[in-house]
Amino acid sequence: MEPITQFPFTDLPVELALIILRYSAIPSFDQDNLYDARNPYSFALALCCVSRVVRRAVLPELLHTILLQDARNVRLFVHALRMQKTYAETKNHLHFDYAPHVHKMWIVSQGGNHAPARFLTTPRAYATKPSESGLDVSLLAPILLAAPSLALSWTSMDLLAECLEHAWTSRAATHVNDENSPPPWNTQTLTLSCTPPTTGPWWERLTNTPQGSAFLASISHLSTNTSASDYKSYTSSDDHRLPLWMEITPWASFKSLKTVLLPYPRHINPPADQWALIFAGIDSHVELLTLSAALLRDRRDSIPKEIEALAEIGPGEECIRSSDIRLKVSRSCIRWYNRDGWEKVWACML
Repeated sequence: MEPITQFPFTDLPVELALIILRYSAIPSFDQDNLYDARNPYSFALALCCVSRVVRRAVLPELLHTILLQDARNVRLFVHALRMQKTYAETKNHLHFDYAPHVHKMWIVSQGGNHAPARFLTTPRAYATKPSESGLDVSLLAPILLAAPSLALSWTSMDLLAECLEHAWTSRAATHVNDENSPPPWNTQTLTLSCTPPTTGPWWERLTNTPQGSAFLASISHLSTNTSASDYKSYTSSDDHRLPLWMEITPWASFKSLKTVLLPYPRHINPPADQWALIFAGIDSHVELLTLSAALLRDRRDSIPKEIEALAEIGPGEECIRSSDIRLKVSRSCIRWYNRDGWEKVWACML
């Protein structure tokens, strides 16, 4: 028999063709290009235009990890939610329920500033009416709080607080507010991105409300990153002091917290090639330091000595100092840019 040199895609069984399409729709978060130069969702978006069946097959892959890097992306996403609301009301075949398919969501604008709810009403203009702001939060909150993994900038606590307030109020309105009912969010991992404030408690916007306190108490994993000026390797630096935010965080508020994750690009220490970091990128492994919540609550002063004792390890290896502290190095490199580095770590690895 002669080997088959061509096999039309249309000859595949429908089930197999849909599996291939779903796999092809996975966003290319590990790409070498900058995200603003090549949209990691571009192929999935193109597939959505093929047919109604293909669109429904690939949308779950597109929605699995939602990366909104600036206020414009947030506004466009809320506009898409408004369209879905209209589709649902008119029973249009384009309606698709986003919430069950969202697993990770990142809302961080460039420069660390979030998009206030009043900015999320239309893709072109800002609105100031409270009613319009409330409508947008009613659309965004169910999606944002459906994600088991949520990433926000340190300055985005107001946006999170508004969504929590809406969800909390909505639950009370349905009389599902007894102590045994589950909270109106699925978030288990909270990632705080961009440089944390050195003055003023970032958590205060949450701890002064019952829903905010309940949200912090339900978080099981907390992750954060640092700015470019703080790049260092845990195993190559003589300074092992904890970041200031960790020293002042009220760990008692995180009643369900199990681990704190601190990722760092490996050996990108100043003076790094700043031109490459901005324009060409630098290939780097990522170190992930994992600390137990018990260690942070009870023996925080011993952490610097524990970090100092971590062994130098290679790609794909893990150093377990104790049950409370471990260091792991990624097996593969990522192309690290000043603008995209943390987004890639979050989307690909955390």
